[in-house]
Amino acid sequence: MFAALQKSKQLYLITLDRIGDYMDLLRVEMKIREQQLAIRIAGFTIALLFALLATIFLGLAIIISFWDSDYRALAAWFVVLLYGGIAGAAVAVCMKQFKSPSSLTSTIRGELQRDIDVIKGSI
Repeated sequence: MFAALQKSKQLYLITLDRIGDYMDLLRVEMKIREQQLAIRIAGFTIALLFALLATIFLGLAIIISFWDSDYRALAAWFVVLLYGGIAGAAVAVCMKQFKSPSSLTSTIRGELQRDIDVIKGSI
């Protein structure tokens, strides 16, 4: 019984010692993730702005090309359908990106699993 108490004390000390390391590792991972997210948001914002401008001017160019013809209304409805298709494709891409699991704490999970293996080996 004394040996079990001694082992539990050792496990407690190992766990107490490693908690600070886990917190430091989590802070570093969060900082890295924050920088990556900021760069992605800036890039997507710029791309969205220019894609919006290009799409608007494409629609105007299509309508102006058919302005003096009998197909003016048809060209305008085609532009509306084009904008709807682009919006649908953008939503589909966004939904696909949100379905992928985030591996934010994969390093921490790996460290915890190694520590659990060490604890199991010492018991």
